[in-house]
Amino acid sequence: MFLNHIFRYRDLVKNLVSRDFKTRYKRSYLGILWSLLNPLLIILVYTLAFDYIMKIRVKDFPMFFMCGYLPWSYFSSGLMISLPSLSDSGYLIKAVYFPREIVPLSIVLSCLIHFLITFLFVFPILLIYGYLPHGSYLVLPVIILLQTIFIFGLGLLVSSIHVFFRDLRYIMEVLLMAWFWLTPVVYPISLISEKFLFFYKLNPMTLFVIAYREILLNGTLPAPKYWMALVIATAGALALGYLLFFGIRKRLAEEI
Repeated sequence: MFLNHIFRYRDLVKNLVSRDFKTRYKRSYLGILWSLLNPLLIILVYTLAFDYIMKIRVKDFPMFFMCGYLPWSYFSSGLMISLPSLSDSGYLIKAVYFPREIVPLSIVLSCLIHFLITFLFVFPILLIYGYLPHGSYLVLPVIILLQTIFIFGLGLLVSSIHVFFRDLRYIMEVLLMAWFWLTPVVYPISLISEKFLFFYKLNPMTLFVIAYREILLNGTLPAPKYWMALVIATAGALALGYLLFFGIRKRLAEEI
């Protein structure tokens, strides 16, 4: 049903994605180059702080960090930009009928384009560090698709809540900061005590980060149990998002 809606309203999806893409860099001199420069600068700062100052002993730390940070950045930006998407689209929602979930979906798809553009520079840097292309790269689209659906599910959830509870934006900033440090983006999961390891792996973003690193740095596929956990987490996020969205859908136009 949802895929049918996307196909029927594909022109609207394209227009909303294009609008968000253009708005993000409106009046910016460097424009889309910021999609590359911003993560590069962040990777440089974290490399200096954790590799040279704090001496976190991880092989090829810039690559290690980049393979965790870029997926995390895609997740956090998709979630934060999706958050007010329904609330800020009142004029559109009241003007014409269309499946309302298309609004947060278009935000996530726009963030996906930015992620893919940024991700392009990963491969030449991998070559510079001596990581040769591997057959495991072929499953990257599957990981990216699962993460996109996961972000959309959570984006639909938080955007639905935000319609009624506008303070959620400030709470989400704190939650994402805590979530970042509870995800092994900066440090290897091997540093986590065995007694806490199970709880760490209940974090879906831990699973996604591990999957990206396994594929890009180790040239191996995630273990079957990781695939199963990723599918369950993705399906759970999508189901939870739609469950709440369907509950508020009829009142949406009134509340915004």
